[in-house]
Amino acid sequence: MKIGIAQINTRVGDLAYNKQKIIDVIQRIGKEVSLIIFPEMTTLGYPPNDLLDNETQLRQQKEMIYEIRDIVRSTSKDLKVVLGCVDYNDAEKMPSGYMKKHNAAAVIGQDIQMYHKQLLPNYDVFFENRYFEAGKGPLVFTAGGQKVGVTICEDIWDDLYETKPAQQYANKDLDLLINLSASPFAQGKQQKRLGLLKKHARNLQVPVVYVNQVGAQDELVFDGASMVVDKECNLNYLAKSFEEEVAIVDLEAETYDKSWYVHFEHQEKYGSLLEAMKLGLRDYLAKTWIKELVIGVSGGIDSALSLYVMSQVLEPDHIHAIYMPTKHNSDLSFQLSQQLADNLGIQLQIGPIDELVQGFSSFSREHLHKEPQGIAYENAQARIRGLILMNIANDVGGLVINNSNKTELDLGYGTLYGDLIGGLWLIGDLNKKEVYAMAKYINGKSHKEVIPQGIITRKASAELQDGQVDPFDYESVSEAVEEMGFGATPEAVSSKYPISLEDAQKYQRMIKRNEFKKKQTPPIIKLKERSIGIGRLMPIVQG
Repeated sequence: MKIGIAQINTRVGDLAYNKQKIIDVIQRIGKEVSLIIFPEMTTLGYPPNDLLDNETQLRQQKEMIYEIRDIVRSTSKDLKVVLGCVDYNDAEKMPSGYMKKHNAAAVIGQDIQMYHKQLLPNYDVFFENRYFEAGKGPLVFTAGGQKVGVTICEDIWDDLYETKPAQQYANKDLDLLINLSASPFAQGKQQKRLGLLKKHARNLQVPVVYVNQVGAQDELVFDGASMVVDKECNLNYLAKSFEEEVAIVDLEAETYDKSWYVHFEHQEKYGSLLEAMKLGLRDYLAKTWIKELVIGVSGGIDSALSLYVMSQVLEPDHIHAIYMPTKHNSDLSFQLSQQLADNLGIQLQIGPIDELVQGFSSFSREHLHKEPQGIAYENAQARIRGLILMNIANDVGGLVINNSNKTELDLGYGTLYGDLIGGLWLIGDLNKKEVYAMAKYINGKSHKEVIPQGIITRKASAELQDGQVDPFDYESVSEAVEEMGFGATPEAVSSKYPISLEDAQKYQRMIKRNEFKKKQTPPIIKLKERSIGIGRLMPIVQG
């Protein structure tokens, strides 16, 4: 049997756009295959979150499914299309008061059958129990003369669940198991997915087809990498990562390709992280119709990495890189900023802010009867820079990119309404050690010094006072601080990393004390299983 894999990039809430994408795929390959499989919730886009409470839109989505059924009927009487959607019963209510809904797969042929997702993830970035009722059992349909079982995303991630949706097909004389997915990218996750598919292929002795969404939505990046595993657990098809792909796969053909396994065994950590950041930025801009980016450049490693990612997504004349020195900034900072901009073909705009800082100090002395000193003086510089960047963004209709990394945010080493401003955060899920490693990876991959070596080797500094350097050894503390941000104890990290228990306890206090800053930062592109973004629900006030 030949099947179609429709790894497409949808837009949340844009029914007309998504419908056209679906129809285009059906018209393109519908006459050549017996079955076309789309990702989870293709009709509405994933994750729609509280858009699911818009009952008018849900009814429009149901009408859309019937329109697609008419397209399928006119394409081939033998074609089946499996489409991720929302099914609902407007006569029944959930405890929330909204009508009962299911995360569903519509099996569309001459008629329509519905499968309801049984395992509803309610952890990290997933809140499906908030919106959906769990399904009650399996669904088997026939396509190309073969019996096909349906699962949706979490249904195959069943190790820690009592219900095992895939195993419900064990006595159904199944020929094929399919999984519609919207699985966000995280480093190392592709290998886990392959392991799951092999497990279910082995247990059921049937091929397993996994179709994943691609594209980005808010903080989440969906990496695609759809797969087909045969009943002998060979990987018979692997789609591109971070790109749309529509493919025809012949399940009877021997298409085993060793290069696919090489992809998993030698996948470059920083290469995949970089692609995820690029896709996250590209889709955020495309789906919000933003065409200009603004960034403050300092001669430091964080702004250098952010600017590089921006340069891979937008043309140079749409990037506004601003260097805003004071008397505390060294000549080296300017030279490195200029060299970086030249390497990337971006014009560096230079605007000294000493006069503005002095004006703030004069205002404070005259009207507040206080000379700004210490942190107040340093934060004033950061906030003046933030004001300038936001005004430039207003002027060009653009978006400010935040430059901070995960280590600095954990420790509170950033200024609210200053260097923590922005509309999107590219590197917020990378700790400082990883930021340096990413810069080295980019230079190595490019076979030239794209990010100046001086930026990589110089001591990190905000340069808010003469001779100031960051008070942390990032090589030692970055990973320890990241782990403590998600619950690791000072005792555990001090025994694992080269930091003292006293320092680990100090870092833990800093993490707790600065939790309020995390609640006021821009969306962070999620790159790891545990991120500072929407999946982290830590209280601001804690003991």
